[in-house]
Amino acid sequence: MEVATETPVLFQSRKVGEVVKKVHYSFKYENQTSDNVQVWLANPPETYAQSLLSEEKRTPEQEFKDDIGNRISYYELAPGEEIHASYHVGLQEGAAASSPLTNEEKERYTRSTAMIPVNEDMEKMAWGITKKSSDDKEKAWLLFQHMIKHYTYKFPVKARGVAHFLQAKKGDCGEYSFLYASLCRSLNIPCRVMVGAFAMGKHQAHVWNEVYLEGEGWIPVDTSMAYTVRKQLWRFFFSSIRTLRWRKYFGQTENQRIVFSIDTEHVPTPFYPKDETKGSHPYETFPLAGESFAWGKSSLHGTIPYFQPMYFYYQAEKPHKLKRTEEALGSWEVKEADKLKGLLDLRKVSGYLSLFLAITFLFTGWEIASILFPFPAFAYCLSFWMRRERPLFFSVASGFFGVISLLVTLGFLSEFI
Repeated sequence: MEVATETPVLFQSRKVGEVVKKVHYSFKYENQTSDNVQVWLANPPETYAQSLLSEEKRTPEQEFKDDIGNRISYYELAPGEEIHASYHVGLQEGAAASSPLTNEEKERYTRSTAMIPVNEDMEKMAWGITKKSSDDKEKAWLLFQHMIKHYTYKFPVKARGVAHFLQAKKGDCGEYSFLYASLCRSLNIPCRVMVGAFAMGKHQAHVWNEVYLEGEGWIPVDTSMAYTVRKQLWRFFFSSIRTLRWRKYFGQTENQRIVFSIDTEHVPTPFYPKDETKGSHPYETFPLAGESFAWGKSSLHGTIPYFQPMYFYYQAEKPHKLKRTEEALGSWEVKEADKLKGLLDLRKVSGYLSLFLAITFLFTGWEIASILFPFPAFAYCLSFWMRRERPLFFSVASGFFGVISLLVTLGFLSEFI
């Protein structure tokens, strides 16, 4: 098979909001099987919150853009062949355009699907939560509060689907997002699922929602992050993500994430092959939307469930078992590319140095290590404060280690004066 060349493409930024942060997103997938693989890869779409500044990737066999803005590249890979893609993405702040949705758009984002069911039970549940309100924004807010109060974040999950989440009351960001969309749609409030990742290194996948409100347009809603910040903040305490107060995740994000694809259940081009193996393939199955689903062999009623950020079809002429995440989803990394990246480098160096000095003193009792420790500890805490990540705590910590560092410095100077 002839290997296509890497082709750089430049894009004009959408002037919806000012680009306030730039990130670099790289993707790689290698066919590690002994058979050909068909791959559908989602390229970062243009939204009110992000613009695609440039990309460089292997030329696909086909590329198509659906009616909601997803741009999908299709590849056919022989054993050992790879896909490499590189993107520069601008993250923007500001409100979405408030122009009314078309009838087709409203129908799409209020429809019932396998992943986001709208039925009598969901309508009854949504009405019971919001019966005291007649305003769509207040209804969306009440649903947001309900999700945080009655469900628990847990990863990994044993199954995917609204029915399972309602029963288990435990799930990850995807489960939170599917259920929230289902509840909103049950009230005829347009809602979509955003699939992407945090700009904090390798993988770091994330899923959240956007809800459409008349007069405001699309606004972000992140129920799983709101829950985590409110009840499991330790998960993000030393993270590079700037967490918000939990209430602010209704209408706002930290502006440190990119979108891989918009919504769920995508009709692929070309069509996804029909699995003729009838369960005899070597892939493990996983409960998805009430079905026994084999990743890489099954489609969801002819659709791809979601792009995070790819989906594939393995011909399965010889047995093969997916052993790692990279074999199922590819490998990706999203990193900040602006001036604040230097603070992350400072944090990494100062953090490791602080840890080294602390361990050295703990096991050897070397006093010089304890004397030097406050300096890198001060730099480490200061990087959090300057990036507005848990600023209250790290402002206090920075002040504490800063004072100690100053006293140590003054002590040294006094010996030489």
